[in-house]
Amino acid sequence: MNFKLLQKGVPVANLLAELEAKPHLWDANPLRLFREGPHWQTHDIWLRYKDDTENKKTGDYSNFNDPHHPIWYPPFYELPATVPLLFGLMAAVQGEHLGGALIYSIPPGKEIFVHSDPGWHAHYHAKFNFALQSQSGCSFYYPDTGESMEAETGDLHWFRNTVPHGVKNNSDRDQIILTCTIHTRNFSET
Repeated sequence: MNFKLLQKGVPVANLLAELEAKPHLWDANPLRLFREGPHWQTHDIWLRYKDDTENKKTGDYSNFNDPHHPIWYPPFYELPATVPLLFGLMAAVQGEHLGGALIYSIPPGKEIFVHSDPGWHAHYHAKFNFALQSQSGCSFYYPDTGESMEAETGDLHWFRNTVPHGVKNNSDRDQIILTCTIHTRNFSET
């Protein structure tokens, strides 16, 4: 099994309200949104990942997914409702290291194309999704195994991102997800 529902009814309304009040945060970092990538039909807000200061200077991002200690990006400080979600999950899974965190939105009729997440970051951390806004017609799927799930607003899932997976939004509203990665010895994937 490539995903697991961990909790229903996570309180996400405060974060949704913050996002609605701060539309300028979307798409400030274009690294995932290039036309050839799997995420080009989405919008995102980077909260935490590798410091890319040196990468910006050189224009070379070939080491961007190498081992690193992530930093908080400015949007994190404008979205305080992320704090209880991220750190509550860290406590629940006995997290040893909080990796990357971002919020993404998939507009109606759009998708994240099938891909696998490579590199150190994906293999060192477990990956989790908080469904901030999700409804029938939003499908997270694994084409090789035929598995799929439709998250409801307030659902929290662990999912495997190192194998081919994709997301389709066949609903009439944006699907909005807070995704994060955590290294933990105590979290069971099965």
